[in-house]
Amino acid sequence: MLRRRNKAILCMLTIAAMMVLISSLGMLKQPILAQKNATITSSSSSTTAKTMNNFLTYQNPTYGIKIQYPSDWTISQTGLRDYTNIVAFYSPLGNLSDIIPQQLLLSRTRYSQNIALNDYSKLVNDTLKQPGIQIVESKSITLTGGAIAHRVVFIPPAGSAPFKPEIMLVWTVKGNNIYTLSYNGDATKYHIFLPTIEKMIDSFEITK
Repeated sequence: MLRRRNKAILCMLTIAAMMVLISSLGMLKQPILAQKNATITSSSSSTTAKTMNNFLTYQNPTYGIKIQYPSDWTISQTGLRDYTNIVAFYSPLGNLSDIIPQQLLLSRTRYSQNIALNDYSKLVNDTLKQPGIQIVESKSITLTGGAIAHRVVFIPPAGSAPFKPEIMLVWTVKGNNIYTLSYNGDATKYHIFLPTIEKMIDSFEITK
């Protein structure tokens, strides 16, 4: 059972890393399509958006979640690469030297039984102890709504991408559901966007 769980977690982490690498290989059309999708979904009955300073609030009653995101970021609920993915947010490209947008992905994994946050956090941290993976940070945090979460920042093994990716995973648990926010992007701009990403993650709430 533990081996199967480790395999599943490693697969999730691999997908998170690959999202960054694939984006560098010609996937830049997705943010453009995502902007069109956002126009449709924001006016649908399942998702609403409202302005809050320079941020919008994404709400999804189906999953019972809400999160704030910058008004100039692109939002997409379609074309995501895994069945657990709910929504992705993409930063605007600054100039022609930008290879990929920074991105925050929100996903939910449902289990058949309730999951303890500490158990899941230990499983993820143990799984990350792989050759070539550099763990930068791993600690518990509290979101604005009072939910206890865990945050880990890591750098995956060097690949063929023309940039160095850095990934942050933040997860929280409610009952048998695990909600994960993945911040993926170019490590050279990781800290530039970090305050915005932290505000987005901190605003995440489970509403039901």
